[in-house]
Amino acid sequence: MKDVLITTGSSVDGYDIAEYIDFVTYQAPFSSNFVQELAANITDSVGGDGNSLSDKFEEAIADAKSNFVAMVKEKGGNAIINMSISYSNLSGSVAAVMLSGTAVKIEKTKGTMREHVNDLAVCNYIARKIVRPIEVDLHIDGAQVFMSLKLHNYEMAKITAVKVDVELEDIYGDKTVLENIDYTMNQDINILIETAKVPVDMDARKVGLQVGAKVYLKKYVKDMRVWDITDQSIDSTLTSEELGIFKKNRGADAVDKYRKTDTYWRCICGAINLPGDKQCSMCNREEKDMGYTFDYETMLRTMESVETAEEIKDIFMQYIPHIDSGSRVELLEILQSSINMEKQYGAGTKKYSLIDKLKRKFELS
Repeated sequence: MKDVLITTGSSVDGYDIAEYIDFVTYQAPFSSNFVQELAANITDSVGGDGNSLSDKFEEAIADAKSNFVAMVKEKGGNAIINMSISYSNLSGSVAAVMLSGTAVKIEKTKGTMREHVNDLAVCNYIARKIVRPIEVDLHIDGAQVFMSLKLHNYEMAKITAVKVDVELEDIYGDKTVLENIDYTMNQDINILIETAKVPVDMDARKVGLQVGAKVYLKKYVKDMRVWDITDQSIDSTLTSEELGIFKKNRGADAVDKYRKTDTYWRCICGAINLPGDKQCSMCNREEKDMGYTFDYETMLRTMESVETAEEIKDIFMQYIPHIDSGSRVELLEILQSSINMEKQYGAGTKKYSLIDKLKRKFELS
């Protein structure tokens, strides 16, 4: 059986499944005498031949497994996944062991690259309708680090190459700059572009320490023409962690919170629009969907001036008419949970964690 690998799981470590062949079952009945002897042995706590009957039982299972493996080999398989063994009573005097699993053909994995070792939201952007880097993905294969990008294709054009500089920041605030990295793409026109992985000069042990990324687009090739980028990059006010949450809630191209002044409004995609514009000129989002229409930052600052969750809720109730009904329920649940916990642990003990939850809700959702 050494030439057929068996696992109760759905995969075999170090191997790829090249072909799913068939679901296979095998049934091995036990004679009435064997069943009776086994039952007697189990109930006899002082008998002396327990080991011999256990050996017989193991031999029966091994024989059934050997026949089961032979069936798989006849079908052309070299592995069994999702293997299971069960027992059934076929009649009053006959029992059977049931083996089942999926016969597959496996091949040794070519390379051991782990996918998505560290995914970092890009914390800077260009506020123009071009191709935009939105995520840096770091991968490890042995001691070699590879890097790939995800890009948002605003122009919905055929993008075949990009040249970028990448700045990574680790948990200690130290920065690593990787310059003039070229990516080539050969894919259909999509709003989301994923590049291939390219090797980069970086210590593999530091990959997991990276917490932030900025990507500076220098050139890109669109419709067989090279476009140079001279725009100044804009930094998001959100951290990489916050930006990752923001993107999940508001879209992959979201880069910062909505802002409105007397002369313009800034979309969450970063584009600047005139006060009369109902839709963003770059991503076509509607201003009415940008977020909360009241000054929630003033509300949060007022909450910071009080001490208890109960007082924070009183302030929140003054603003509740400005909050949509869907969000009200969730926010009230957050508030009430903190109030209940303060009754147990003491007034004011949940103030800062509560304000942080409310801030994340208003700024990132």
